[in-house]
Amino acid sequence: MQDKINGIKLVSIDLFRTLVDLEQTPQIIWETFLKSNYPPEVSQRYWQRASEILERIWDEAGTGNGHFKNVRVVLEDTCSELFQEIQLRVELKSATYLLMQKHRIHHLFEDARPFLERAGRDYPVCLSTDCDLEMLDGIDRIFPFKDIFVSESLEAYKLNPKFFLRVISHSGLEPGNILHIGDSKSDIIAPARLGVRTCWLNRAAQPWVHAVKPDFEVQSLLQVLDLLGIDPATATP
Repeated sequence: MQDKINGIKLVSIDLFRTLVDLEQTPQIIWETFLKSNYPPEVSQRYWQRASEILERIWDEAGTGNGHFKNVRVVLEDTCSELFQEIQLRVELKSATYLLMQKHRIHHLFEDARPFLERAGRDYPVCLSTDCDLEMLDGIDRIFPFKDIFVSESLEAYKLNPKFFLRVISHSGLEPGNILHIGDSKSDIIAPARLGVRTCWLNRAAQPWVHAVKPDFEVQSLLQVLDLLGIDPATATP
């Protein structure tokens, strides 16, 4: 990995778990679904199982070339499989509605707005997100993004090269002049293969386990400012 990023003309950034914190979502959801029927350790185990099912279904939707499934359908499929497995009687549409509503509440990480506002002075910033359009309600209150690329509109998730090919073609830039920042393999693998510069936001200091590696790794968005040659001290909360 290099020490600094040179030649960047566009910054692309992920939304969920990069700018928006979803850590309270599991607790809120299981309090609603399970109430007092299960002790915390069982609820946590079920949430872990839900995450495993979601990751598999998400990967299938992300890399598949068949009929596109939006996030609402992916979440409904996940709930359906989990609820059958644990024999939980909850109406699927209601469960999916709750999940979608929680994703529309944009609790920003502390470094999100300072990063956007400071980086936005020197670079155009676009949003590249695996989500449905309904999940972006009020996104303009976070930051006036130059462009917004949404999987539902593109009918492709970020694991599919089609997503970042659209970002590249729309920008009119060479891939190496674009920096994409995100927290997951979806933010690294496909764009890196296309020549986009990638930065993995690894807030939890986890090991990277995939063959395609990010160009840069940080634990805070403010560290990205430093990589771009911007003094993080000039970013005010």
